[in-house]
Amino acid sequence: MVRPKQLLSALAVAVAVGVAGCSAQPGTAAVVNGTRITEDQLDDATLEYVDLTGQPAEPTVVLNTLIAADVFPAIAAKHGLALSDQQVEQRFEELAQQQGAKVPEGGFSPAFIDLGHYLFAAAAAQQSPDAQAVSEEFSAAMSDAKIEVNPRYGEVTKEGAIQPVQHPWIAQTPEAAPQG
Repeated sequence: MVRPKQLLSALAVAVAVGVAGCSAQPGTAAVVNGTRITEDQLDDATLEYVDLTGQPAEPTVVLNTLIAADVFPAIAAKHGLALSDQQVEQRFEELAQQQGAKVPEGGFSPAFIDLGHYLFAAAAAQQSPDAQAVSEEFSAAMSDAKIEVNPRYGEVTKEGAIQPVQHPWIAQTPEAAPQG
């Protein structure tokens, strides 16, 4: 007969093994080419995005952007599209002023600055005469990147993006349950 204490221990091990797919560190949302993105960083970036824009943001979408933000800077720099942390922060401050939003006390989080590096450079890349080349290099880099994602957020596609997955072992809240 299995005792409740043994059952809880086995459950704890199973949960740890399930999350271990993401570099074996609790609190990891993803690992990109050896660089860890924590769930705290994801939360910070998501909350700051919502506060700044007033738009809702799914954590999986923000995580996809943070993953891209780890891959894109080298490509952006090669094409003269990269911004410094100070330039990204200044652009976010300007956007906050336009939106009537407050800049977080102590400034924006490093994760949100990383998000900005990607967002601003990607926008500049779309207007660049090298847009096609940048896009192709970025697609190739994302395909080649070693990306691990916490199963909570989904699975990584061959293109390097996160595809949300419904896991039957995760209880769905009524508003999150698939309609059908």
